[in-house]
Amino acid sequence: MEITFLLPEIEISGGVKAVFEFANHLYERGHKVSVVYPLIPMRSGAKWYNVKNLAARAKGTIKNLKRRSQIDWFELKADLIGASTLAQRYIPDADIIVATWWETAYYVSRYNKIKGEKFYLAQHYEVWGGPKEKVNNSYRLGLKIIVNSNWLKDILRDKIGVEAEALILHAPDRNNFYPEDNLKKDKGPMRILIPYRKEKWKGVKDGISAFEIVKEEFPNIQLVMFGLKADKDIPSYAEFHLRPSSAQLRKIYNSCDIFVCPSHCEGFGMPAMEAMACRCAVVTTNVGAVPDYAIPGKTALISEPKDVGGLAQNIIKLIENEKLRNEIAENGCNYTKQFTWDRATEKIERVFKKYI
Repeated sequence: MEITFLLPEIEISGGVKAVFEFANHLYERGHKVSVVYPLIPMRSGAKWYNVKNLAARAKGTIKNLKRRSQIDWFELKADLIGASTLAQRYIPDADIIVATWWETAYYVSRYNKIKGEKFYLAQHYEVWGGPKEKVNNSYRLGLKIIVNSNWLKDILRDKIGVEAEALILHAPDRNNFYPEDNLKKDKGPMRILIPYRKEKWKGVKDGISAFEIVKEEFPNIQLVMFGLKADKDIPSYAEFHLRPSSAQLRKIYNSCDIFVCPSHCEGFGMPAMEAMACRCAVVTTNVGAVPDYAIPGKTALISEPKDVGGLAQNIIKLIENEKLRNEIAENGCNYTKQFTWDRATEKIERVFKKYI
């Protein structure tokens, strides 16, 4: 098959990484795969005359032109095409065309059939990234929708009135995320890892607040964070890792005792699964695909979103109970072994072939 994925950008994110994983695995199965993204960044629903948005798009365009469709954070085997825009004339003819963001869905819906059977790989309820009405309507354009969590499947059915074509869970990159026992610390301060993102719905403030509650009882614990940017709201006492590579991130996961995901919502929640794969005990909020890949009290300790106290209490439980901490880490590592990109790709390939 000839398959085209449309991305809104190629910056580091869980959604982009998932598309790259599908592209690579489909390529390895003998398919011709292209990943197309716009050199001029998309507006995310902003008016064309929005000054702040125009400045950001100009900066993004310059960055895209300089890198010439080359990325240094993922080894992509499929063709990566930087197109001036996502207008039809820049899109290769194919058997399958896949939107991966609400704005790209509108483009795909308008393409001629020669561009391929039309799919929408929905990875989040993207009202945080555009006008709610336009985001909701993107699911009603008639594209065949593939979702990555039961949470999103239920939202599309209950709020939008649309049934998903398939549910395909993501997976950790097994080549990069696995246990390294030599990095586990037997002595020294307990290391608590929280990923850093500036978006409010990532719940970083809740995570830091929970950590500070725990620190009052256990003053020697160490906060560890990683992210794409070091902003002012990162505590001065935190050990911060800027833009770690996958290999570096594996070592960070392995060097920490507890991973905390404090998000208010997620499309999937890949870092928590990566931490599990590295045998790090996970404390997380009940968001995105967490109910699909975590068993409460067995593979992770789970609290409701925005429940700072519950998050703190779960961290305390794992600090106080070494046996429970080790069981959660071991069970989580073993449970995630059933989730692989080979299985996910086999499922998406089967869905595609159904329409060829």
